[in-house]
Amino acid sequence: ALLALTIPVTSLLGGTSTQGTVTLSAPAPSGGAVIVLGSSATAASVPSTVTVAAGATTATFTIATGPVSALVAATITASYGGSSRTLVLSILP
Repeated sequence: ALLALTIPVTSLLGGTSTQGTVTLSAPAPSGGAVIVLGSSATAASVPSTVTVAAGATTATFTIATGPVSALVAATITASYGGSSRTLVLSILP
């Protein structure tokens, strides 16, 4: 199951990027675990998936942001095996 979705910051200037981390509750199976990612805001882009390597429990991915004219709250979602985790990243102008 998907244990956690974390980022090192809760707010970010538009036009910059940060790393997200997904954590599984158990090591990924052979062939790896494909985590489906999504963002509620066009100002924050994430890859469509990230793969946790076989035997590992974590994987990282990049969250890239674009310039914004006002504060944008982007909900980032990770889903795997019927479980999902979300977090909110504030994008600052």
